Amino acid sequence: MPDLKIQEAKLLFNKIHSNPKSYDLKINEEGITGRDDKISFRLYRNGEGSAFEVLIDGITFTNTTGEWNNALNMLTSTIRKIEKEQQNIKLEQALDKLKKYLSE
Repeated sequence: MPDLKIQEAKLLFNKIHSNPKSYDLKINEEGITGRDDKISFRLYRNGEGSAFEVLIDGITFTNTTGEWNNALNMLTSTIRKIEKEQQNIKLEQALDKLKKYLSE
């Protein structure tokens, strides 16, 4: 796997973190994954450190500097916030449907 330069990795992470709803973010046993129509990525713990992998055009680029532990925490927090927002929206929609049903 070719190396992903730290400058490029940081720029990509900042892009993902600033617009997380565009990347179909998921937390699973492998870490955090995400994708849009051009790239996919995986941010995961690698032994005592972490790694950031980016897949584009069938080629995987990797950066394993010590920078990614904090990034994992930041994205985890962001994903939890998005999940909570989505749950609140579903709850509001269900309450609206119940009110409408009760008013019929």
